[in-house]
Amino acid sequence: MRLSYMTFVCPDWEMDQVIRFAAETEYDGVEIRVDAGHKHGVSSVSSAEARKDVKRRFQDAGVAIPSVATSVHFACPEPEKRTRNMDAAKANLDLAADLGAPVVRIFAGGGIPELTDDAADRVAAAFDEAGEYAADRGVCPMLECGHDIIRGAAEAAKVIERVNTKNFCTLWNHATMDDATYDVLKDHIRHFHVHKDVLDPADTHINDLAKRMKAAGYAGFVSLEIIEKRNLPEPLLRQTATRLQRIFAEA
Repeated sequence: MRLSYMTFVCPDWEMDQVIRFAAETEYDGVEIRVDAGHKHGVSSVSSAEARKDVKRRFQDAGVAIPSVATSVHFACPEPEKRTRNMDAAKANLDLAADLGAPVVRIFAGGGIPELTDDAADRVAAAFDEAGEYAADRGVCPMLECGHDIIRGAAEAAKVIERVNTKNFCTLWNHATMDDATYDVLKDHIRHFHVHKDVLDPADTHINDLAKRMKAAGYAGFVSLEIIEKRNLPEPLLRQTATRLQRIFAEA
């Protein structure tokens, strides 16, 4: 298991500081959140030269880019919105390929209250299209589970059973994972998001998750997605990295 932070923990840092902090601490990577106003300056409209430069700087520092996190959502009932979201998904899959990021986070979402059968069909069909689009570029579209209308195992299964492309994966959006969720996601999971609860040393959910996933041979990233709309204190981020890496090693 490897550790990263999403740029939500440092929305006001420019890219030099984003990379330097990870390189100087115990984070293995940085997950780049696009289209959220973060000052790192990377997005799907970044130039080809800028993309090459960012990739080189991460590689030179020995820091991975485990994921590009988007706001794209696939459950929209309106055709025009679905088209815009698919265009955005493909643009960010291209960005991830250029940066060397293996996965792109995408929501079901769509502004609807629950995952109906029709919505599950739309989401699965969109992942089929996005997955086939990116298959030759070494990038995989990734469905966020444990959030919005994909609340748990039942909703995740409803989409997964409809997806046909092999170039598809999921992330789990919590430090807690029950057996039913693990059983549904285990063949597809590539990434985890954890939140403010992992900042509390007394909270042991991350310990349980590490034991489960290490036993399963999981070698992907666990990424801090902590949204405070401000930079988290650097000492807190350092201490958290040291503690979480120790938990991973001892799992």
